[in-house]
Amino acid sequence: MSRKRIPMEVALQVQAVPRTLLGRAVRSEDKEGLAILLYAAYRGTIDDEGDSFADALEEIEKTFRGDYGRLLADCSLVVADGEFLASACLVTFFEPHDAPLVVFLMTRPEAKRRGLAHSLLQQSMSALLDAGYSRLTLVVTEGNVEAQRLYDSMGFAPLGDHRSE
Repeated sequence: MSRKRIPMEVALQVQAVPRTLLGRAVRSEDKEGLAILLYAAYRGTIDDEGDSFADALEEIEKTFRGDYGRLLADCSLVVADGEFLASACLVTFFEPHDAPLVVFLMTRPEAKRRGLAHSLLQQSMSALLDAGYSRLTLVVTEGNVEAQRLYDSMGFAPLGDHRSE
């Protein structure tokens, strides 16, 4: 079944980031942990395409390899919770959008509703602004109500549909 994907964008602005939920920059040695997180976060959701853990690992490898644009590691953040990664925001520079792209924003099911994805996205937005970028893009699956609500609350709008601030 083909799902409609909605490209979105936001003009970057200074973010008030809560100091209690700070992430750290992603590292190459996080690949397996990111794959575990991706597999857990997408399983049973609207974005679940029946992929295996090996598929999730390949998606993370593709992200690090640059298949979705050059990984902006200093703007891509993770939060650990014990031995697992609880949440991550992976950002690349995506040539077709001529802007950074959130490739994955994901949270383990048991870590949801703690503000982790919101906080990591805010921190990534601040890091991107500090790095000289002016906008951020992402693609959300139509019907992913939880993600759409988060993105709307942070000022994202359909790509090309600039809202007046």
